[in-house]
Amino acid sequence: MRSAASLIVTAPLAALAGRTAARGNTACNYGVLMVRRVGGGSFGGALVFPGGVQDEQDKGPDGPHVACAIRETYEETGLLLLTAAPPALRARADASFRVSSTSFRDFNSTIGATALRTHALARWTTPRAQQKRFDTRFLMLNIGDGDKFALSQLGQEHVQASELVELDWIAPDQALRDNRTTLALLPPQAYMLHELSQFRRWQDLARRAELLDRTVADRPMEPVLSRRSDGRIVALFPGDRAYPDMQENERPGDADLFCREPHAPGLHRMEMDPAPAGGFLATNLIRTVTYGQPRL
Repeated sequence: MRSAASLIVTAPLAALAGRTAARGNTACNYGVLMVRRVGGGSFGGALVFPGGVQDEQDKGPDGPHVACAIRETYEETGLLLLTAAPPALRARADASFRVSSTSFRDFNSTIGATALRTHALARWTTPRAQQKRFDTRFLMLNIGDGDKFALSQLGQEHVQASELVELDWIAPDQALRDNRTTLALLPPQAYMLHELSQFRRWQDLARRAELLDRTVADRPMEPVLSRRSDGRIVALFPGDRAYPDMQENERPGDADLFCREPHAPGLHRMEMDPAPAGGFLATNLIRTVTYGQPRL
């Protein structure tokens, strides 16, 4: 299983004027950065957060997961989420600064700037039935009104053609509405967006992020996916009353996958429909337990 990191980046809608997130019908005052990868692969045609596999050179004052998430986001989108513009970038008129082969530890010390504050949100592992498995830390970074260098880059993002085919900012409630019919998501991204959609203001979300329990955020979430007799897919998460014993190779029965009372105790699951090109539509998160990632 390979270690990876993914970054949930939010920015105020006021700073995204004219972008997709600003044109949607949303109750939120912020958008979330999402990308679509080349050729689908493990991600199908679903929108995901930027990120990737951790490199042995991912080192820095905030740890390897933060270094990986910042590096991957920069490589994929061109966004350099630091507190200030590095001298190497300021000296280049064409703004084509690249990390190249320098380790991120050396990169951090050379540029004389530090990463914007991130918050550990969750840790997900790929289901055991899949051949390629990842142990992914999800981090959140909120671009605020005072983050001048990051704000100055909005509108200049670009896709790395070898990895991405699309880049977009979308409000979480808008994403979930689109997910009912057309916008495919994977369980981790759908789960995070359901949680984020509870916050209409990025300021409240940022304050809540400061209070998250990092110990809880490091508990691995391994979903178990099963198909119900009505065709819906159910992803069971740790803590759900039907979550199987992995050591015994148990599988939940069909009756266990139907949820007649969504407010009943012992539920931690997501109901969804398979999307034609990969990912899932009509995701419905049901959570009445506190196990797993911290609740926003």
